[in-house]
Amino acid sequence: MSGMKTVIVSAEDTMELVSEALQKRYPSTVFAVRLEDKVEQEDDICGVDVIWVEGPARDRVEDMLDRFQGVNWDPATGELQSRSHYAVTPDGDIVRVLYNVDYIFCDGPMLAESF
Repeated sequence: MSGMKTVIVSAEDTMELVSEALQKRYPSTVFAVRLEDKVEQEDDICGVDVIWVEGPARDRVEDMLDRFQGVNWDPATGELQSRSHYAVTPDGDIVRVLYNVDYIFCDGPMLAESF
C-alpha cells in the first residue's frame, strides 16, 4: 500500500467526531465528552472520557467508539500497539486514518435502560 495518503485527525477533532457519532446513534441520550488532559505535543498520550447516566449499555458504546482509538492494549502482555484505520474518500480512494486519541474511557450504565 505504498503511496497511500495518511490523514491525521487531531484529538480535538476526534472528540467532535465521537460526539457527533454518539448523538446520531443515541439521540435521546445525553453524553458528556471531554479530553482528559490538554494535548501539548503530538506524541502525548491522550484519552477521551465519555460519561452518561441513562441509555445504552456501556459495552455497546465502547464497541461503537472503538474505531476512534489510536492504540490497542494487549492484556496478556500489557503492551500498547498503534492502530490504523482505513476510509474510502468520496472519489473512491482508500486513505489511512490516524486518530490522535489513544483511548476512549466510557463511564455509563453496565446494562441498557429499558424504555
